[in-house]
Amino acid sequence: MAKKDKTTGGDEPTETPSVIAHPRARISIRRWRGRAGLLGLILVTVLSMRAGVPEFDSVLRGLAGGIVSYFLAWIFGIVAWRHFVLAELIAHREAQEQRLREFHEEAERRAAEALAAHAANA
Repeated sequence: MAKKDKTTGGDEPTETPSVIAHPRARISIRRWRGRAGLLGLILVTVLSMRAGVPEFDSVLRGLAGGIVSYFLAWIFGIVAWRHFVLAELIAHREAQEQRLREFHEEAERRAAEALAAHAANA
């Protein structure tokens, strides 16, 4: 889900989010590209034939429509999954911060109880 960024110059490379490394994103983008390309091919070919364009030209237009829709789906998928990956990272960070706050509150409560028990024994 992250790739190493070696531009920081330090010993430890930092990690940046990556859509390509995300397991669900890669599969989803690949699936949408294929479906959009096929749908664009079929739709443009059928519409061209219904408009009275010769068959050879209709198929060529369909291929062009399929290629265009393939690339548009690719771009849309990458943009959408960038937002999804960032949202997952933000949600994960917020959950970690909440667990850390709860841990600190529990530690403070136990310290106060131990201090009260020690004061009561003295």
